[in-house]
Amino acid sequence: MIKNIYDMLHQVCSQNKNRIFFVRQNETYADLLRRVKQRAVLLTKKFGIKRGDTVAILSGNTPDFIRSYFAIVSQGARVLMLDTGLAKSEHINMMRRTKCKLALAQREYFVSGRGVPKMFDIESIDDTDAREFTAAPANREDIAMLSFTSGSTGNPKVVGLTHDNIISLGEGALFYQPVIHPGYTFYGFLPLYHIYGVVINIIAPLVLRGKLLLQPILNPREFLADFKKYKPEVIPAVPRIWETFYKKIIATAKEKHVYTLMRVVVSMRHVLRGIGLGTIVNKVTKPVHDLFGGRTKVLVSAGATLKPTIRKFFERLGFVVGDCYGLTETTGPANFNFAFRLPDGSMHYAGPLPGNEIEIHNPDKHGIGEIWVRGKLVMPGYIDNDDANVAAFENGWFKTGDLGKLDKRGRLVVKGRKKQVIVLDSGKNVYPDELEDLYMQNPEILAAAVFEYVINGKTVPFAVFQVAPGTNISRVGALVKSSNLKIAPYKWVRHFAITENELPQTSARKIKNFAVREMLDNGAFTRVSAAE
Repeated sequence: MIKNIYDMLHQVCSQNKNRIFFVRQNETYADLLRRVKQRAVLLTKKFGIKRGDTVAILSGNTPDFIRSYFAIVSQGARVLMLDTGLAKSEHINMMRRTKCKLALAQREYFVSGRGVPKMFDIESIDDTDAREFTAAPANREDIAMLSFTSGSTGNPKVVGLTHDNIISLGEGALFYQPVIHPGYTFYGFLPLYHIYGVVINIIAPLVLRGKLLLQPILNPREFLADFKKYKPEVIPAVPRIWETFYKKIIATAKEKHVYTLMRVVVSMRHVLRGIGLGTIVNKVTKPVHDLFGGRTKVLVSAGATLKPTIRKFFERLGFVVGDCYGLTETTGPANFNFAFRLPDGSMHYAGPLPGNEIEIHNPDKHGIGEIWVRGKLVMPGYIDNDDANVAAFENGWFKTGDLGKLDKRGRLVVKGRKKQVIVLDSGKNVYPDELEDLYMQNPEILAAAVFEYVINGKTVPFAVFQVAPGTNISRVGALVKSSNLKIAPYKWVRHFAITENELPQTSARKIKNFAVREMLDNGAFTRVSAAE
């Protein structure tokens, strides 16, 4: 039985010594294990890191991040995952809160001041001897990772994930072996400090014996160049990236006057293949597959909810789409909408990783209720925060604070945060995620934030749209009116604002609705009341 995270790493690397792990660096699994040991020796010999210590990582997506992650946990120490997008004052606050002993950071993120731990350049070359390595006797119940739930300098909650949480994640990922095969290349640009960076850029490639192509630069031109050169089979991204690709594909098809043809062919793909006309389907979908390099099999969405229309669009183009739902508190994927064929010939559509359960608690007449999770992926609790733990757990279930329902195939449809539901004066509920999905089906609307607002003493759904350059108010008004006809009148957005500037986002590229609303109040957007 695997005892801890290092034990898992050692087992996989020993069994796959000559397989390539880091694609860009052409390093094998054996190289990974050797360099993890070297970094661990450095931590113990130079800095005296021992079991129970906290060591921060503050870095972009580099192999050194992953080597350091495994080196830290190999000594029974805790990895503090720090968001590189936060202010230095926030980094200092977080390190103080967790009694951090050492920070492994890229030089550009170094901080100094009273109470700040020692800083060490994470990209330094270790000249230590791997033969001096000794693994600490860490147990599965020991805390391995610390993450803050927000960047607030006040009192954010600290999530503590155990070795068992991470090992269970790896064991659960093996369920997807029928669709993610050994040797597949994972494209790694999700930030490694984020839980989904850990899930999809560290643990999944490792246990599924894949390769990892790390990309530290968040630039679409870099992505496309990598796709063309390396042809990855698995591309994970946040929903905003998939929304951008979706709109680009549609816009390009319309420019070439083939959008209607593409839409008809992909909607009839099963019929066409059934009567021997699969070459037509392949010809129509080939330009999209070529965009991703031509060998991509699996697209994964993580970090926020993927709009159902986006998932269906890419599935119809022939990709297997894995749509994750989960939080840091649930070690990421509490549930996966992931349609693929199992070895026995049956179809799998959705569900939590093995060893976990999901429940829609106290559903209303539409089947919508709070999403509750329990199982091996759920954290043991927030660190030193009894009040938060009492509020978050009930009879072993973790209460996520998100609302959702299960469709007829068991797929999870997330409706949004419980506290963000718009309750109209009539008592009816309006779910922002549903409306954002609806309006973003218009190519000119690049992003949307829908939230509760009071106008003339009446509670209404208000939207702020990020629009394509040159899209004017009257055009947006027409798009909103057209979209409104697809839903019940009480849900209609009649008041909105537009901007060509990017809306504020989290590190996972999720729109910060509270920040958008604050900007609206401060007059940052062009407002209109036109969509009657």
